[in-house]
Amino acid sequence: CVSITNVTVPDRSAGWVMLWHRPDDPTWEHRIEFRCEYTISPASATPPTITWFKGPFTEADRQVIYKWSSSGEVYVHPEYAGRVSVESRTRPTLVLTDEMSWGRYWCRVTNEEQPDEFGTDEESLLFYYHTGVYHPPRGYSTVEVDKTPVRVKTGGTARLLCDGLSGYMASTVWFKGPSCTQDGNCNVYEMVINKTAVAYSILGPGTVNVSPNYAGRASLDLYMGYYSLDLTITDIRPADVGRYWCTNDWPLYDRNDLRSRDSQSVVVLLDEEAPSRDGKADGMYQDPGDCSRYYTCSGG
Repeated sequence: CVSITNVTVPDRSAGWVMLWHRPDDPTWEHRIEFRCEYTISPASATPPTITWFKGPFTEADRQVIYKWSSSGEVYVHPEYAGRVSVESRTRPTLVLTDEMSWGRYWCRVTNEEQPDEFGTDEESLLFYYHTGVYHPPRGYSTVEVDKTPVRVKTGGTARLLCDGLSGYMASTVWFKGPSCTQDGNCNVYEMVINKTAVAYSILGPGTVNVSPNYAGRASLDLYMGYYSLDLTITDIRPADVGRYWCTNDWPLYDRNDLRSRDSQSVVVLLDEEAPSRDGKADGMYQDPGDCSRYYTCSGG
C-alpha cells in the first residue's frame, strides 16, 4: 500500500530563472523566489520534511541549503544564514537574497510516514544571475516527464515517457530511487539505463548500457536512427515498482556542467487484481497496492 508524493516546480518552461543586476533602479531588489508545490495522496497526518538543495542530481556532495523537518526543526546552511527562508510548509517557496552564482536548486518533499521512493519527490529550477553581459549557462538541460503513475501487471510492459532539451548528441540516464542504506543515507539511486553522449564528429546513436537487474528488459526507443528519452521496461517484476527519474544533458565537450542537469520522476505500480469478495461483508476495502483507491463490495 503506497502513498505517492508528487512535487511540482512552476516556471520551468524557460529553462532557467534569471535575476537581472540593476542596482541603479531604486525599485530593484536582490531577491529571487523559487516556487514549489506538492501533493501527497492520500494525505499523511505527519507534516512532510521540506528540503532545498543546490547542485547536481544524485550527487552526494550537493548542498542542503535549507531543511524544514517534520518535527519543526529548521536547518540553514552557514553560507545562506540570514538570506534564505521558506515561508510556508504547504507551499514551500524558497526566498533567496544576495545570490550571485548560477546553479540548480531542488525542492524535495518527503512524506515521513513513507520516506521511500513513493514518498519522496523533487523538481528543480536553474538560476542565472545576469550582470549585464549575457552569457547564459551552456549545456543546460530540461526534461518533462509524464508524471501520471504507470500501472502495469506482473509480466507486463511499462512505458515511461520523457521529453527533453538534449538533441541526439546528449547523454541520457534513467535512475530508480531513492532508497536508503543501513547507515541512514536516503539518497541512493540505481542506474537503470544509460546512453552515452555523441560528438559532432562521430556518426551513430551512441552506446547504451543497462543495469544487470534490467538486462534484456530495459530499452530506449529508436527514432530515425537515434535514441529518444522514452524508457520501455518489459517483463515487469515486483522488484521493479518504485520511482524512475529521467535525466539528460548536452554533450560533455560542449562546456557542460553537471550542475545544470535536470531530472523529473514517475512512479511505476503493480496493477493488482481487485481483492477477493468471497466471505466479505458489504463495505469498502482498500486497494492492496494503492492507499488512495478503494473497492466497494455490495450484494456479493
